[in-house]
Amino acid sequence: MFFSGLFPVQARLFYRASGVVLDSITLVVTYVLNFLTISLVYSKLVQRSLFDFTDYQAYLKEALPTHGKDRGARVRLADSLGIQKGFISSVLYGNADFSLEQSYRVSQFLGHTQDEREFFLLLVQMARAGSKDLREHFKTKIDEILTRRREIRERIAIQAKLSEMDQLLYYSSWHYTAVHMCLRVPALQTASAMAQYLGLPVEQISRVLEFFIKTGLAEQQGNHFIAGPTRIHIGSDSPFVSKHHTNWRMQAIAALDRVGGGDLHYSLVMSISKDAAEKIREILLSAVQAAEPVIRDAKDEGVFTLAMDLFEMRRSG
Repeated sequence: MFFSGLFPVQARLFYRASGVVLDSITLVVTYVLNFLTISLVYSKLVQRSLFDFTDYQAYLKEALPTHGKDRGARVRLADSLGIQKGFISSVLYGNADFSLEQSYRVSQFLGHTQDEREFFLLLVQMARAGSKDLREHFKTKIDEILTRRREIRERIAIQAKLSEMDQLLYYSSWHYTAVHMCLRVPALQTASAMAQYLGLPVEQISRVLEFFIKTGLAEQQGNHFIAGPTRIHIGSDSPFVSKHHTNWRMQAIAALDRVGGGDLHYSLVMSISKDAAEKIREILLSAVQAAEPVIRDAKDEGVFTLAMDLFEMRRSG
């Protein structure tokens, strides 16, 4: 433990005049302080996801903190549900339960994926069950989901790249690539932050994230999402490359209607020699090459698009 030795010196200096008896106190204080420190650091480093809980009320206590950047979440949830904040507290401390209708809206408020929503509702139903047999019924369903998730994680560990079928969905819309890049920006690693940044419904973002988790493109840490182990690369010979280019050229067109900002748009139609066209091509490729280390070393603060075209207008061979 790299924390051991942090507190003993201070505690011993404080107590050393008291002799052997207080040496034992020093030892106890040392271990207690070390334990509390390790627990605090661990809790900050490891964020649990919904699937780490078997009690929806315990999960909500963590998902709706009373401090930090998410402070006030319980008040916002109460406003969203049209109920008193006191009822939220009653539920969180086991004195009441949400109805299934309320639970569905709570799930929407938290930006759950479809899989998370189903799991959350099962937890609520298990907590509300009025008989042992019914509780066991929902517990069995919960265990089945957790087993499937373990199997998916094992499959992802083996999978090195996205399958062709999954690539078909990935390149079907610009949303997938955009969300994929958001995973690398710390300020955009929640479903709600991505939805606001990209101007998309949170339900749509949640569907994309659900796909990413199943394919290993993303990993979930609490309510945050980061890039996963699966990699994706599109070559010039890929059947999806045309769709990929089209997706981002359409976004470039949409960006023309935005006012202000630091966007750069440039179009030029010219009559030049083939030698001149080749020289311009080399200049553009050199610029892309020069940009690579800048991109690699840059802080992840936003998602930008670079689309480049140089082509001849000839329609026939």
